[in-house]
Amino acid sequence: MFNYALASIAAGSALIAFGATASADPMLTNRNIDIQVSNDNGALFGDTPATYFINAPGGGLNQLHITTDSSVAGVAGQVTTQTTSSSSASGTFFASTTGGRGYNDDIILAVSLQGPIANDFAITIKSSGYQWTPSTAGVVNPIFKQDAVDETFNESDFLYGPQTAKPGPGNGFVLPFYSGQNINDPNTAQLLMFVDLDVGNDNIRTAENSGDAEVDFDVLGLLPSDILSFNVYAWAFSAEVADSSINWTNNLSVNAAAPGQSGYSVVDVPEPGTVSLLAAALISLMVLGSRRAAHSKTGCKQQA
Repeated sequence: MFNYALASIAAGSALIAFGATASADPMLTNRNIDIQVSNDNGALFGDTPATYFINAPGGGLNQLHITTDSSVAGVAGQVTTQTTSSSSASGTFFASTTGGRGYNDDIILAVSLQGPIANDFAITIKSSGYQWTPSTAGVVNPIFKQDAVDETFNESDFLYGPQTAKPGPGNGFVLPFYSGQNINDPNTAQLLMFVDLDVGNDNIRTAENSGDAEVDFDVLGLLPSDILSFNVYAWAFSAEVADSSINWTNNLSVNAAAPGQSGYSVVDVPEPGTVSLLAAALISLMVLGSRRAAHSKTGCKQQA
C-alpha cells in the first residue's frame, strides 16, 4: 500500500508543470494588438500568415454567442459549465450570431486553462461550418466544410498568459474568461491560446446548424481543480467598425447573474477521497522518514 502511494506521488510530481509554459507571455494590452494562432497551418485570413489584428474599439459584445443548441431557439446562447472527475472531457458547442450584419467571415476560438498544466495535456479541436470568399458582398456561395480544422494542441501551444482576463472591447482587461470569475484575483489567471476554426457563421437559419460554426473538443490530462475555458472571436473582411480585423467576442461578466452572457467551461472536480488518499500518502512518507532516522540513530549507538 505504501509503495503504491509513493509511486502515485512521484508520478504526480513528474506530470505537473507549475507556472507558465516557456513560450507564453502575458498580453500587453486588451486591443490594438496582433494575436498569433496556434494552428500548424497558421491563420486563414490573417494580416500575417500567423496572426489576426484585434481592433475592438468599443461594443462588440452583442452579436456573437456560444451555445450548445444549434437550433433556431438556441442562437442567443447560454453559459455552460461541464464538470469532470476523470481528467478528461469531450463536448460540442456552437458559435452563433444574432447581429444585424448577419455573418462573420471567420471564427477564432480562444482556449484558456487555469492550471497547473500537466505535461501530457492535450486537446483536440474539430470545427465544421461554412466557408466562403470574404468580400464586401457578404456571404456568397457558402460551402459547408466538415472537419475544417482537426488538430491536437498541447502545453506548448499556450502562447499567452498567465493573465486574469481575455482580450477584446473595453477600457483595459475587463472581460473574464468565464462567468463570475474574479478578475482581480491573481489565482484565477489562465494561460491562453487561439485556434483559427477556418469557418464563419451566419444567420441563414435554414442552413446546417442554423448557420452556426460547430466546435467539437476532446481534452486529456486535466488535473484536479483545473478550469478550461472556451471563448470565441469573429473576424470580418468588411465591417462598419473596421475592416479585416477582430471586433467581436462572446459576452461574459464578473457578475454571474448578469443577463446576456454565453460561454463554455470545463472544471475538473476531484473525486471524493482523492485529497484524503494523498494526505495519507504524505503522512506515510513522513512516518517512514522518522522511522529511518530513528533506526539510523539506534544503529550508531549499537556500533559505539
